[in-house]
Amino acid sequence: YVRRVFIMDNCEEIIPDFLGFVKGVVDSEDLPLNISRETLQQSRILKVIRKNIVKKVVELMTELAEDDAGYKTFYEQFGKNLKLGIHEDSVNRNKLAELLRFPSSQSGDEQTSLKDYVTRMKEKQEDIYFITAESKEVAAKSAFVERLTKKGYEVLYMCEPIDEYCVQQLKEYDGKKLVSVTKTGLKLPEDEAEQAAFEEEVAKFEKLCEVVKETLGTSKVEKVEISQRLTHSPCVIVTAEHGWSARMERIMKAQ
Repeated sequence: YVRRVFIMDNCEEIIPDFLGFVKGVVDSEDLPLNISRETLQQSRILKVIRKNIVKKVVELMTELAEDDAGYKTFYEQFGKNLKLGIHEDSVNRNKLAELLRFPSSQSGDEQTSLKDYVTRMKEKQEDIYFITAESKEVAAKSAFVERLTKKGYEVLYMCEPIDEYCVQQLKEYDGKKLVSVTKTGLKLPEDEAEQAAFEEEVAKFEKLCEVVKETLGTSKVEKVEISQRLTHSPCVIVTAEHGWSARMERIMKAQ
């Protein structure tokens, strides 16, 4: 509305896509109209209104998140929208990150916030660990989480396709880097004895790694190395630190 005169019932410039579930009325004294008076002209005022609407909605959701039971119902309906917001809205990304919830290796049947995850981090743990998978059950049984869960490290289970896009933009939280356990670059805190034993293993199986790489060929694998991420699985295939995860590749191929 402009000066209480109805102009249009859907103004895409006023609210971002990720808040498309929000319904309301905007009435302004100052919005410029086009000649036909049926649409709004682009203006700085529109951008200010959009910014304030997003701010107020995020504040409202933050208040709602204080009630775990009520927020659980809300998140089941609109959690995907918040993750889309992480991908699209760099200005409010940190605030939206506070609203995210994920199942984890230690959350049981509930979901955990990033804030609560950080409070449970082990001594000397510097990163937030996560895995993307088709379901919580698949993630929990993955070879990639074997050693982490055995050593008591919590792993976030990201089981929705939108999570892949979300973590591409959400690089860190509270100064802690988000690290995929399915990619190269995973380093767990180890004491001196564990590190010494690992270095012995590396030296012991150096020749085997060379043979395996030669057998597979450089067109299929970039390198073969002894890993600290496994306990009982013989091997895993990891992707490059800045490359697509295996699940992201499947998502892109399906499109």
